[in-house]
Amino acid sequence: MKLERIRIGDRDLPIRIDYNVIEEIEEEFETLERFRMELLGFRWKRMDDGKYEYDDEGKPIPEITKPSMKAMNFILPLMINEGLKAEAYEQKKPYDPMDPEQILMECEIEKNYMLNIINREMERCQSVKKSIPGEENGKSKRRSTSPGSK
Repeated sequence: MKLERIRIGDRDLPIRIDYNVIEEIEEEFETLERFRMELLGFRWKRMDDGKYEYDDEGKPIPEITKPSMKAMNFILPLMINEGLKAEAYEQKKPYDPMDPEQILMECEIEKNYMLNIINREMERCQSVKKSIPGEENGKSKRRSTSPGSK
């Protein structure tokens, strides 16, 4: 597998977003959608009383804010360490994770460029999820063996 790489300090490091990273995101941000909105600087507009504001059709009104450094700082060490893990596995070498604090201290990548890197890697992960062999239109060709299935 070919992993995209980014420069942190004096090292070119592999990055990877996969199910392990998505699970961590969901634990911290509840949903992948909420994480992506925060990462990109979108949120649902709130009224003075803290409740969400809705348009005439009953849809929540989005507003643009600044991209979240919390979200970027959360995912950067995860995707680097997942990349290091995948690379170690592929090369049959021991996995040596990098300290998250070291990653954040040594990162000098401009924020908008980092957002593009993260988005590309998330799109790659999502496209892999959508193209699972043996599935068409999101439905498995295999019969379920779970309790209660027919």
